[in-house]
Amino acid sequence: MGKRRFAIFGVALCAALALCGCANYRLGTTLPPHLKTIYVETFENHTEEPNIEQKITIAVRRQFQHDGQLKIVADEDTSDVTLKATLESYDVESLLYERNNPNTTRRYRARVFCMVDARETATGKVIVQQRVTGDMTFPAVGDTVTARRNALDEVARDLALEVVDAVIGAW
Repeated sequence: MGKRRFAIFGVALCAALALCGCANYRLGTTLPPHLKTIYVETFENHTEEPNIEQKITIAVRRQFQHDGQLKIVADEDTSDVTLKATLESYDVESLLYERNNPNTTRRYRARVFCMVDARETATGKVIVQQRVTGDMTFPAVGDTVTARRNALDEVARDLALEVVDAVIGAW
């Protein structure tokens, strides 16, 4: 009888631990039921980096598609949410230098700063207005111009995650 109780206790303990792992699991969406679609306007570029707005807008649209809680639409008039954003700055800075040669960079940090404004299209009600940052580090390969170009795709993906989190996380 003792072995049976021990086995039942073990199964119950395993089940309880397994359910604890599901505590933050989300089935469906946290958004209000009337918000199903989003129009992502091409971001405004106030940086000195040419065409950065194209890469970042595409990355944000892809991230919303991947997230799946809001469907991307091509026309603002048919959307429930409108997202507008301004890219304020994009910079690449030296982060780590060679020990024996402090003029040689070993690692860079790339960052892009963006002001996000998401509103309900029908009412203009503000969903979120906040500054978000995309950030990444990478090894030095070639010159700074090459480094900036190579970092842009990764920084765009990181910023896209932050933008989607800001919009979806508003609820």
